[in-house]
Amino acid sequence: MSKKFDLRDLGDTVLSALLATVFSVLAIMVFALIVGFAEIPEQFIEPINIAIKIASIAAACAIGMRRKRNGLLKGLVVGLLFAAATYLIFSLTSGSFSDNAMTVYDALTCAASGALSGVLAVNIGKRES
Repeated sequence: MSKKFDLRDLGDTVLSALLATVFSVLAIMVFALIVGFAEIPEQFIEPINIAIKIASIAAACAIGMRRKRNGLLKGLVVGLLFAAATYLIFSLTSGSFSDNAMTVYDALTCAASGALSGVLAVNIGKRES
């Protein structure tokens, strides 16, 4: 059995990145509503946003990676695609790319989260026959 990256692996990767983006945008919208009604201290907002990103990537990898192979590579790409997509979305919604500067830390967090989630997604659960 070859471990080459093929079109089905690409499909898993794109699907997972899209799912992570949708999950994250929805969760951040809900969190923004909560912040609007509750008095959440400023120092908790960024860590919660990071937790939302990590959870979104992990859930998306668990759901989207149907082929149980190349988890590290697929997860890494999912994390990077997700980071780019969310940067674009939130920059466009804020009206400025400079106000929503993605830090290297954000990109590295998403990439590491994706890589770890990809490895776990392909190694836990039902094996491909």
